[in-house]
Amino acid sequence: MVTGFDKLIVPRIVLVAVFLLAGTLAGKPAESESVTDRKPDLVVGIVVEKMRYDYLTRLWDKFGDNGFKRLVAEGSSFNNARFDYLVNQSSAGYATIFTGSNPSSHGVIADSWYNRLGGNLQSSVYDGTVTAIGGSFQNGRRSPAAMLAATVGDELRMSSDFRSRVFTVSLNDASAVLSGGFSANAAWWFDPVHGDWMTSSYYIDSLPRWVREFNSRSLADVYLDRTWEPVAGHFSYFSKNPVAGDNPFKYNLKRINRRSDDYSIIKATPFGNTFTKDFALSLIHNERIGKNGHTDMLVIGFSATAHIDDHYGTFSKELQDAYLRLDQDIAHLLEFLNATYGKSNVLVFLTSDQAVAYPASYSNSARIPGGTFSPAQAMSLLRSYLNITFGPAEWVSAYNAGMLYLNHSQIESRNIPISDVQYASSRFLNQVSGVAGSVTEDVFRRNFFSDGIPAKIQAGFHPRRSGDVMIYLQQGWHERGIAGDRLTLTSYDQHVPLVFYGWNIENGVFRRQVSPADIAPTISMMLDIPFPQFTTGKPIPELLR
Repeated sequence: MVTGFDKLIVPRIVLVAVFLLAGTLAGKPAESESVTDRKPDLVVGIVVEKMRYDYLTRLWDKFGDNGFKRLVAEGSSFNNARFDYLVNQSSAGYATIFTGSNPSSHGVIADSWYNRLGGNLQSSVYDGTVTAIGGSFQNGRRSPAAMLAATVGDELRMSSDFRSRVFTVSLNDASAVLSGGFSANAAWWFDPVHGDWMTSSYYIDSLPRWVREFNSRSLADVYLDRTWEPVAGHFSYFSKNPVAGDNPFKYNLKRINRRSDDYSIIKATPFGNTFTKDFALSLIHNERIGKNGHTDMLVIGFSATAHIDDHYGTFSKELQDAYLRLDQDIAHLLEFLNATYGKSNVLVFLTSDQAVAYPASYSNSARIPGGTFSPAQAMSLLRSYLNITFGPAEWVSAYNAGMLYLNHSQIESRNIPISDVQYASSRFLNQVSGVAGSVTEDVFRRNFFSDGIPAKIQAGFHPRRSGDVMIYLQQGWHERGIAGDRLTLTSYDQHVPLVFYGWNIENGVFRRQVSPADIAPTISMMLDIPFPQFTTGKPIPELLR
């Protein structure tokens, strides 16, 4: 179905568009050239953060013809792609996609985890040994040092004697850092203090001239000088939504109060995705990616959808609008790639780092029981129970992302087997409202599970970083303070889109279950390079015919 929406003019900053497109058509390859005996010039990974698979079907009639629809209509779409582990957080998702393994192997079990030696929560990408390049000090201490497995980008670099290049771009630092792996030429993320694009000394020593020039345009200010209102008209969004309501929205971003050193608001607007696309296209042009005779890789993480979901809610009109605008951004990106390289010379894939379950209010409207789990209250009750059971002491060190960390030093000083305290804690937590069940570290140490809930928890368990007890919540329950639903085990928080397009890709729709962990080994086989070392995913045969 073709609607009037696909005729809308994509808003662009004219200066950027002219700069990017000038001179790119001269080297365009012929579309008729055979690609069966050679590799693509460029691999582009598009990761739309917190994208449920059914956003494609819910908004299909409202999308234009050249964005999401083009990917599906001309590519191979896998409608049953699901993560294999329980705690779905962005860092774990990115690491899984690009290492081809689950958190049990790559070690990125969540956005952060408890560091027993330091007694603090450790970010998935924090690195105190590196410094900021081009941005604020506090946002520059980032590297992939905490990841325990190489990525497909690392293998691409090594297999070409480092002549292939890998670049990543995302508003979020963790998205950019983890997708590039250890040997990326550069990972670029947004600095909310200055409104610029930045990286760290892990990658480069100084900001390239083209990045300085791009930042000097102050495009963050340009985007924040706009009014955000529905791009397709208020009544074009599905209405009578128990979450979104029926009122239109209109945000004058210029009038929204913010400090002069805080540009973070752009992350929660669809213009954050457009800004990301602008920078990615400038990077392609200035670094001449895919033009050196060896396959290069670019990963673009569209993070604004996740922040909008956090701020306005799943199925909100703001989020629907963000996806329609992202559809335009993807259409512009595909147009640029096809004009620059030719469709047959660029391999594109689209997926998501995590999905999101129905919000509580939406589930309640369907009379599905649910509630809110309070970790603080649960830990307070558990501490009291353990004091009664084993005597007064500080038995609990931390709780994070569905994981309870016990105080091993205290337990060992009392000569109590740690497994005893684990089992006692597990039995108690199973009685807390909203908790569907729990599994202890001792169980995983003694057993291997091949299916069911324990297998999904074990796939996300790493013995050096995970807690002593892993809990999971009942359907319809949410953890307080967590946007979305990252601990309930439903089909919706693991089900993400997966589409391949371009080089050697035939059109088709496939319904068998695959995993985002299958992406890395599939690309490895396509490029005839080794799998990342700890790959557990399987190559997708439908793409290797």
